Amino acid sequence: MSVRQDLSDGVCEAAVSTSRGLVAYRCAGEETGELPVVFIHGWGGSSRYFQPVMQRLAVKRRCLAPDLPGFGNSPMPEAVHAETFFTHRGLACVVAEWLEVLNVERCHVIGHSFGAGVAIALAAMQPQRVHRVVLCNFSTFRNEIERRLIVLMHEISSLLLKLRPLRLARSDAFAYFLGRRFFYHLPDRAVLREGLDDFWRMNPRAAHCAMRYALNWETPADLRSLRQPLLLIHSHHDQIMPPRNATFTASLAPRGQLFWLDECGHLPMVEKPEAFLDVVMRFLDSA
Repeated sequence: MSVRQDLSDGVCEAAVSTSRGLVAYRCAGEETGELPVVFIHGWGGSSRYFQPVMQRLAVKRRCLAPDLPGFGNSPMPEAVHAETFFTHRGLACVVAEWLEVLNVERCHVIGHSFGAGVAIALAAMQPQRVHRVVLCNFSTFRNEIERRLIVLMHEISSLLLKLRPLRLARSDAFAYFLGRRFFYHLPDRAVLREGLDDFWRMNPRAAHCAMRYALNWETPADLRSLRQPLLLIHSHHDQIMPPRNATFTASLAPRGQLFWLDECGHLPMVEKPEAFLDVVMRFLDSA
């Protein structure tokens, strides 16, 4: 395992080998006696966008955030069976083995957008490991028509990767174009550039397979099976994961509850880290 300390915000970068390939991750904080918190990023991103809340939370709890295979600094594994590897359950198995390597026996899990499906699968598969679940800007489908529409929208999004060789794709103008879809209030240029960099670093096969094989009926079924307390945080102004199904999604979990954030887009941990963390901490501290 290799570790590099990032002195700018107290977040470390590391990587460990698993049977499913190398898993890169970010970590912050030390053992405090409280359960650690595991953050799982969404499609098109990496663990990097959790750094603002990890830095703040690290004074109370150990924080860990993996890069899913093919995203961020985690390479795309060779010779994997995509139809099973890139389901939410398949990626949850990667996260579970990574936690085994790090000797994390019990934790809270926070999943954002696509990563929320991975968090749900992990909690359903390993209820003894996952104590509480937070989903952020995530909603599921109510019927097959909705499922197919969501798959289609995500496949269209994945086509953007074909623009990667173009000079325009690396420009500030393109960063602002994408940013207006993800944020209610645009952050500064550096944050937008980091997000664009993560987007272009996605492995095209991982990006495609994650959309094609993960958006199935396993996730709603797993959500119904959860016995852990669950909090869904959603933003009224999210243009990426429309909030219309948020109430339905939270109602699927037997112990689910819903909290709304105002004047916020798809990435509240970046746009409103203090408000996001306040809601998360009140939920975790109520355990």
